[in-house]
Amino acid sequence: MRHRKRTDKLGKKAPHRKATLSNIIASLIKHERVTTKLRLARSARRYADKIITLAKKNTLHSRRLAIAFLRPDTDEEKQNVRKLFDVLGPRYAERPGGYTRIIKLESRRGDNAPMAILEYVDAEVTFKEKKKQVAVDDDFSVDTEVTGDIQAQEEETKPETETEKAEETDK
Repeated sequence: MRHRKRTDKLGKKAPHRKATLSNIIASLIKHERVTTKLRLARSARRYADKIITLAKKNTLHSRRLAIAFLRPDTDEEKQNVRKLFDVLGPRYAERPGGYTRIIKLESRRGDNAPMAILEYVDAEVTFKEKKKQVAVDDDFSVDTEVTGDIQAQEEETKPETETEKAEETDK
């Protein structure tokens, strides 16, 4: 029986699960909002709240624990740790808990997986504006209506003699 066992295995082996959760939390720290599957969002929420609690303490030990969880390799990932302790920790210093929220979305189109947005409560999210499509001018509209006998119209538009053909090509 799995009574009181809190780990959601997510259908992955332990190293893969840890890496997935670490990457989700790193993206959440960087962008302050992540769109993912509902089940993964619920699992990651637990760790995101714990990471913020570590950031609120801002001790050397809590910083090392956060680094051990996030496993930063590049300078960009190290910036996430700095942002966590310099920006997010002080932002939630007065808040006693509940640093994240989950917003349910429509199911994913390809496999019908339930999707959700995991975001920090007071997130400063920037949105990219979509490029507007340029309206097509009406000058280029083409009438496709055909009336009368098509063969008769084609014969009228064809030059009748070779001299007329030569005159048209000279023009």
